[in-house]
Amino acid sequence: MVAVNSPWLTLLVLPAMMRGFTEATAPALVSRTSAAVPSAHFSSSPMKNFATSMHLRGGGERYSLGLRDSIMIAHSFTGKEFGPAQNMHGATYTVDVEFHVESLAPRLNWVLDIGEGMTMLKKVLGEYNFKNLNELFPGENTTTEFMCKKIFEGLCVELKGKFKGSITVKLWESHSAWASYTNDIGADGC
Repeated sequence: MVAVNSPWLTLLVLPAMMRGFTEATAPALVSRTSAAVPSAHFSSSPMKNFATSMHLRGGGERYSLGLRDSIMIAHSFTGKEFGPAQNMHGATYTVDVEFHVESLAPRLNWVLDIGEGMTMLKKVLGEYNFKNLNELFPGENTTTEFMCKKIFEGLCVELKGKFKGSITVKLWESHSAWASYTNDIGADGC
């Protein structure tokens, strides 16, 4: 593992990761750049946790396809921790779904047919759009995190036999807050 404790040095190392440098070749990259970087940048810093968790590895290319839609829901939460959100309120979620595969479909060179993906996504979201989630999930706090998993589960059903890879469902509550759920889907579904 290589620790990169300088924000600008990270910009040098991240492109190397994308070109397939491995843990064995990374020290050479860092040593070539360290002459121009004060030694303090390689020791403890506020970025230490980020940097020490970064592994450089080669191979394992992955492709992704992203789709976006939105839903409008109503709900309320149970528990004093939710403050004013205990009252009925509405939310408009921007829904981003990313489909990840290790290789493109033979001959077609795609992750998933975009039209088919949008049709499936609209069908799954149609179960929740303009609905009161308290009625769909009695007794549950239908948090953004909870709904990410529910949408994922709906996509699993729709994709059975049509997709093998992983999916990330991200719900944006606003331009500055979101939640996501990621899991794998096999050829026979979830």
